[in-house]
Amino acid sequence: MPTSLLLLPISLALVGLPRSRLEELTRPILRYILQPTQTFLNITCNEIEMSLFVEQGDLLEFERIARRDRHRRRGSQGSAGGPQREAVEISYEPWSVLQIDSHSDQLDNSGARINELSAPLAAAGISILYQSSYMSDFILVKESRLQEVLALFSASGFSLYDASSIPGSPTPAVLTRASSPTGVRPDVEPVRSKSGSPHAGQVCMLDTDLTSVGLVDDAVEQWQLKIIKLIAYADLVVPSKRSPPISSAYPESDEDSEDGYFSHSPSSESPLSSIPSHSRSTSDLVASHKPSSKHRLSALTALRIDTTPLTTTPPPVPFFSFTRTAEGSSLTTDVSVLAALFPKHDRHMVICGGELDFEEQPGDSDEDDEECNGKLRCLQIDLRRFGLDKHGLVNRFSTILEQAGINHMYSSTLKTANIMVPKRQALRAQALLRSC
Repeated sequence: MPTSLLLLPISLALVGLPRSRLEELTRPILRYILQPTQTFLNITCNEIEMSLFVEQGDLLEFERIARRDRHRRRGSQGSAGGPQREAVEISYEPWSVLQIDSHSDQLDNSGARINELSAPLAAAGISILYQSSYMSDFILVKESRLQEVLALFSASGFSLYDASSIPGSPTPAVLTRASSPTGVRPDVEPVRSKSGSPHAGQVCMLDTDLTSVGLVDDAVEQWQLKIIKLIAYADLVVPSKRSPPISSAYPESDEDSEDGYFSHSPSSESPLSSIPSHSRSTSDLVASHKPSSKHRLSALTALRIDTTPLTTTPPPVPFFSFTRTAEGSSLTTDVSVLAALFPKHDRHMVICGGELDFEEQPGDSDEDDEECNGKLRCLQIDLRRFGLDKHGLVNRFSTILEQAGINHMYSSTLKTANIMVPKRQALRAQALLRSC
C-alpha cells in the first residue's frame, strides 16, 4: 500500500505548560478543545508538562500569561525570595506539519514508519518532532526547513502530485510512493555521539496501561465533553474495576515498579489502598482483623488519619495524547480511564479493536491481558538538556527499537519524547533506550 505525505495548510506554535499550573490554566486549554473546526491540534500531557501544538495566530491568552511570567522572573532576579513559579513557555518559531497516511493498518507498522521517514531528515541535520495517533501520524518541522524536507522526501522516492480539491488549501503539497521501496531509503546513520543520548535517569516508564482509539466525527460534541472531563475533572473519572484507579501509587508487579508513573512524587495513598473498596469501611476493617479491645482505639485512630488524603487529594491528570484534524481525531491514554469515559452505551463514539470491552471483562490474568487487549506502556524521555534544535533524536530512539523488533508509537512535547511500546516489551525497550 502507498504512503502519502500531506502538507497541512497551517502554521503552528508549540506551548509548554508546567503540570503544577494546569488547574489555573484550564480555561485556555479547554477553549482549544471546544473550537468547532481544527486543521490540526495536539495536546499531550505527561509527568513533566502539558504541551499544545496550536495555530500560530491563536495564542492570545497564553501569550498574555507567558508575558506576565517573564515580567515576574525579571522582577525576582537577584531577590532572596522562595522558589520561582514554573513559567509557561511558547516556541514562537512557526512549525509546519506533514500528515502521514499509510493506507494500511496504522498501528501494526507504526514503528517502521517512524524509523523510515525520520532517517533522511536526521542524516541531513534537520530537527523534527513527531506525533503518532490512531488515525494518522504527523511530522512537525520548523517552517524555515520545510523546503529542504520536501526536497529530501522527493529525493527518497516520493512523487509530487496536485491535490487542489482538498478543502482549505488551494495548492497543498502531497507526496506519495509505495511503502518500503527498494533502494530509496538512505543508509546513512545520523551523526550522533554517545553524549547526545539520554542517561538512565531520563528514561522513565509511566505506570499506566495505555491504548489508542479513534474518535467518531459524528459524535464530536459528545466526546468533547469527555475530553474536558479528563483534563479538568479527573476526579470524576471512575476507572473500571479490572484496573487500578488513576491515583493508584502502587505498581502492578515488582517488575513494573521501576520508574512508575508516581515514582517521583510523594504517595498520597494510605496503607489501606490495597484493600478492595467494598471492604474499606471502618466496621469491616475492624471485624476482619478482630483486634483485642485494647488495640481497637489505636486502630480506629490510625484509620481516621490514614484515610484523610484519599478524600482531600484529587487524582492528577493521567498521561494522554489527543490529536484532532479535519480528517479525524484520536486519543491515547490509560485504558481503564478510556473504558470509564466511554462506557458500553457510549462505545459507538470510539473506533478501537475491542480493547475497552476486554478491560471490563472479569479476570486478571496477565497472560490473557497481553495477548488480547494490546496494552501499551509509555517510556517518557526527558530532553530538556537538548532543546528543540537537536536533530536525530526521533530517528535514534526509533532505530534502537526497530532493530530490536519492538513496534512503537511516538509523541513529542516541548521537553520530552513519549514512546509507547507493547506492555510485554516495555522493560526491554526501556533498557535499550537507556543504553543507546
